[in-house]
Amino acid sequence: MARILVVDDEKDVLALIRNTLLLDGHVTTLETMPEKVIEMNLSSFDLILLDVMMTGLDGFRLCEMIRYKTDCPILFLTAKVLEEDIMYGLGVGADDYILKPFGTGELRARVNAHLRREKRERRTTLNFDEIIFNLSGKEMTYG
Repeated sequence: MARILVVDDEKDVLALIRNTLLLDGHVTTLETMPEKVIEMNLSSFDLILLDVMMTGLDGFRLCEMIRYKTDCPILFLTAKVLEEDIMYGLGVGADDYILKPFGTGELRARVNAHLRREKRERRTTLNFDEIIFNLSGKEMTYG
């Protein structure tokens, strides 16, 4: 189970995403007003889904404004399909870019992949020919 913030100005899309993510046991917080996200405690979320084209504050700008507040994955859900839009979105801090219309299976798979990646044990190793230093495990291996 993960805590996921979903920001989109279309209530039907929010309901679809909530019902889809519920299949994997995720708890969603839904927000239609991107301006409210700026004031939220984002450290309580494991992942954030953002629409790009919203009235008022767009998702690109919102991502820029909140990226420094959280290190959880941020995924865009958007109909902006041009390569330069995708490059810009990833450049402002997003971890993935899902095109609308999207399949619910793809959404679940991408969300779960990002959540798995976040839970992996971090390993810090240095390799020198046949000598391996595992700094996190405080081990040295030869050969």
